Amino acid sequence: MLPQGRITPRCLGLWNDTTEAARADQLHLARALARHTAGCLQLVHTGRKASSAVPWEGGQLLCPEQGRWQTVGPSALPQLPSEAPPLEISAQKLVRNREAFVRAAQRAQRMGVDALELHRAHGYLLHQFLSPLANQRSVAYGGSFENRIRFPLEVFAAVRAA
Repeated sequence: MLPQGRITPRCLGLWNDTTEAARADQLHLARALARHTAGCLQLVHTGRKASSAVPWEGGQLLCPEQGRWQTVGPSALPQLPSEAPPLEISAQKLVRNREAFVRAAQRAQRMGVDALELHRAHGYLLHQFLSPLANQRSVAYGGSFENRIRFPLEVFAAVRAA
């Protein structure tokens, strides 16, 4: 979706023509090796959990010397008190992220992917919006449950429309 939404620097993505071509090659190879292989992808933005080390190197948030990038979340609240807080995602960046989900879905469709999952669990960005612990916004995308679910529903609707 977006490089900044990866959980680790080694995570795969689907954010440009290069990543689309690489994933399409892998899908075609899998289908050549196993005739009835379904191609399924999961689209995710990890929000404040992004910029973490790979699990076999501890899985904790990277420090700037390790190449840490700026993370975002519904509110400027870190996952753990010892971690640097993410930036509160702006209304403009919400639009950008929703459009990135749509572009990734369109890329997946061009590749011939059979199914997409929009990941809304494990404390990733769409899940963070649902949680009153991670989402302490007071306006359109925070507060009541109806407001907290607004961004995930906008993403679902936009991807489905695409």
